[in-house]
Amino acid sequence: MKKIYFLFILATLVITSCSSDTTTNTSSLDSTIVTTSNQPDRKMDIYWKIISMEWNEITLSQVDTSKDPTFNMTTEEKKKYMASLDDAERTSLKEEINSAILWEVKITVPVWIAMTKKTAQWADAPNVEASLADLKVGGYLSIWLNMDITDKKIADFVKVSFVQ
Repeated sequence: MKKIYFLFILATLVITSCSSDTTTNTSSLDSTIVTTSNQPDRKMDIYWKIISMEWNEITLSQVDTSKDPTFNMTTEEKKKYMASLDDAERTSLKEEINSAILWEVKITVPVWIAMTKKTAQWADAPNVEASLADLKVGGYLSIWLNMDITDKKIADFVKVSFVQ
């Protein structure tokens, strides 16, 4: 009887010590809000559109950022600019950006790197933790490359910017 009682207490301790209150569900808005502290301090290396995906190998089309007047704006400037546009102008701007493709490149996104995504499309929407499952063909990514690896394009940090 003492052995059964001891095993029960031991199993209870193991189960409670292995559980966590910080479970992250990246598929809903109940996700853990992430600060951009994981994001490198330097400017992103790539802002491109996903053309195809096979596991963690992503083919991207480089977007001509000169077609996006908000590309070099701060979050506040971008927010003010977008608020000044009506729906037709916003739609026209998105179409112009979508048609501004320059060339394609393959990027490897390691499964262990930090990734974030916005909970909504507006500029002040909070970022949440993301994963490879959040990357979709047609979506836009901001990618910071691993500077230690020069013979391949390996992501160091990924921010899911926009998903169609």
